[in-house]
Parts: sequence; C-alpha cells; structure tokens
Amino acid sequence: MTKHEQEEELSEAQRLTMLEDTVSTNRVVLLVMAVLAVVAISVGVTVAVVNLMAPDVTYVDSRAFARLEKDVEILKDAAIAQEKNMVSAKEVLDSSNASAFKTLMLEQEQSYQRHLTALKQGMRDLARMTPGSRTWLEIYDEQMNQALAESRARMARLERIQTSQLPVTETFSLQSRPAPVQISNEK
Repeated sequence: MTKHEQEEELSEAQRLTMLEDTVSTNRVVLLVMAVLAVVAISVGVTVAVVNLMAPDVTYVDSRAFARLEKDVEILKDAAIAQEKNMVSAKEVLDSSNASAFKTLMLEQEQSYQRHLTALKQGMRDLARMTPGSRTWLEIYDEQMNQALAESRARMARLERIQTSQLPVTETFSLQSRPAPVQISNEK
C-alpha cells in the first residue's frame, strides 16, 4: 500500500489526531529553539558587556622585566652596603674624639665641683678657728655657690650634647619577587 492509500483508509479522527500530535511536537521544538535563542543572546550580550568593561592593559615585555629585576637586585645590594656603612659610621662616631672629649669635660666638671666644695668646707673650718667677724665667710660662700651653680649648668649642657647618636634612618623592606608591572594604554 502506498501512502496515499493509507491516508484514504484513515478516518477523519485519526487524521485529526495525527495532525494535533505533529502540531504539539512542532510547538515543543519551537519552544526549545526560542529558549536556546534567548540563552545565546544573553550569553552574547554578557560577553560583549564584559569586553567593553575590561581595561586595556598591556603587560611589560619579559626582557624589560628581567632588566628591572636586575636593577632591583643592584639596588638591594646598594641598600645593604649603605646600611653597613651607617653601622660603621656609628661605631666611628661612638669612639670619636668628640665623645672622649665630652667624657673628659664631664669628669673635669665633677672634679671642679668637688674642689669647690672642699674649699668651701675648708673656709668654714678656718672661720671657726679665727676670732672676729664672719661677714667675709658669707660673701665667700655666695661666690662659691655661684661657681658651683655655673659648673652644674655646664655639666647639664654637656650631658645634653648627643655625640654618640646618629640620626634615625628610615629603612624600607623590598619584596623578594615584585608583582608584574601593568601599563595602560590610555589615549
């Protein structure tokens, strides 16, 4: 039997059922195609938006980056050498003549104060041994007190002098591996 003959044998209800099945299948296929089209369009729009929002970044050439790494290593070595020089300069300054001279001057002032105190005490003892007025002792004590005060002031000024301290130096730690440098091509 041919197809045409089979169609003639089918009743109207059977034809209608077959037609409805075909239409429902076509609807499902069209619905799936529409959903796939919407998904494809949304993916395309998302990719386009992401590409538009991405910054234009050009990375440094590997040879240029290698040269920069060498420069950083050279600068690290120079910084270490400079720090060693600062330590040795501090040692030299600590043992310099200025520090020794300051110490000597402080010892001399202490000795001077002991001498003035001994002279003052000796005059007091002499005044007790001699008869007569003691006004000269009061004048002598005032002069000795003034000399002692001046010596203490000199000692305080000497102690404030900073001969063994270098100015504080700032140090910066360098990263062992720097991050890649980004260069933007803004026009």
